[in-house]
Amino acid sequence: MNAAEILIVEDERPLREMLASLFEEAGYRVRTAIHGRDALTQIEDARPNLIVMDLMMPVMGGDELYRQLKLHAETRSIPVIIMSAGRPRPDALHDADTFIAKPFDLSTVEAAVGRCLHTR
Repeated sequence: MNAAEILIVEDERPLREMLASLFEEAGYRVRTAIHGRDALTQIEDARPNLIVMDLMMPVMGGDELYRQLKLHAETRSIPVIIMSAGRPRPDALHDADTFIAKPFDLSTVEAAVGRCLHTR
């Protein structure tokens, strides 16, 4: 089993569950959050090896979550894969490890996860 842990931050339950299943089948440990504030709370408890997150979410969106992560030395180096529908990559997120437009092909997500986790 792969020791890497992935935190999925996605407010749409079907997509969150599908990604969790995909990553668990690949041998990763998975945690999920439904918005950015939930994710920050979980990250305080235990830092994941990778964060896969949506941009448009209630309470705290991905833009703000990403900004919060990069402000703090403890979380700055966590690789982030950002997913978004109907929106190009925002300039403020230019240094995110990967940006994937929705809808996406599962092989694209799997390849991005592999790149992010195996190049660190």
